[in-house]
Amino acid sequence: MWEQFIACCNSKGTTATATLLEFIDLYLGDSQDKVDTTGGKDLDERLDSKIKASVDKYLIASNKSHNSPTNETIRAICERLDKLESQLSSESNSNQTTAIDNLADLSQKVEGTCARMTQLAEAIIKIQNYLNNQQKRGQKSYYKNSSFQGHTPRMQPLTEEGLASRLGVSEETVRKERIKLPPPLFVAWCKGKDRAGKVWEFNENTGLYQPAS
Repeated sequence: MWEQFIACCNSKGTTATATLLEFIDLYLGDSQDKVDTTGGKDLDERLDSKIKASVDKYLIASNKSHNSPTNETIRAICERLDKLESQLSSESNSNQTTAIDNLADLSQKVEGTCARMTQLAEAIIKIQNYLNNQQKRGQKSYYKNSSFQGHTPRMQPLTEEGLASRLGVSEETVRKERIKLPPPLFVAWCKGKDRAGKVWEFNENTGLYQPAS
C-alpha cells in the first residue's frame, strides 16, 4: 500500500512526503488547541486515521483511473505490442534458421560441383594421355614397318628418252638444251621442267641423265 501511495502521489505531481506534511498541516490547522492538550498517543492514532483515510481515497481514485477506458486501451495496446514483438522475434529466429539451412545447402552443392569438376578434369587428362600414347605407338609402328625407313631410295639415272618423258618435252629438245646451255643452266632448266622439281645433269661417262646432288 505504501508503494502504491508513493506512485499515486507521483502521478499527481507531488511526493508522499509533501502529501503527509499537507495532512499534518490540515490536522494541526483544524485543532491547534487540541494538539496541545491531547496526548502523544492519541495524536498518533488520529494522524494515522487521517493518513489511512487519505491513502484509501487516493487508492480508490487510482484504481478508478486504472480502470478507465483510456487505461484499458493502453493496456490492450501494450498487450498487442508484446504479442507483435514476440511474433517478430519468432519470425526472425525462423528466418535466421532458414538462411543458415540455405547456406549449408549451397555450400554442399558447391562442394559437390567442385568434386565432379575435379573428376572430369582427371578423366580428360587420362583420355589425353591415352590418345598421346596411342599416337606414339602408331608412329613407332609406322616408322618400323614403313618402306621409307632409312634413306629414301636414290632416283635412278634416265636415258634421254626417259628424261624427255619426265620433263614433258621431246628428246630433241632435251638434246638441244643440253648442248646449248652450260651445265649449271641446263640443271636449272631441267628443274623448271621437272614436275617434282628435281634437278638433272648429264653424265658424259655413262651417257645418262642422273639426279644432281
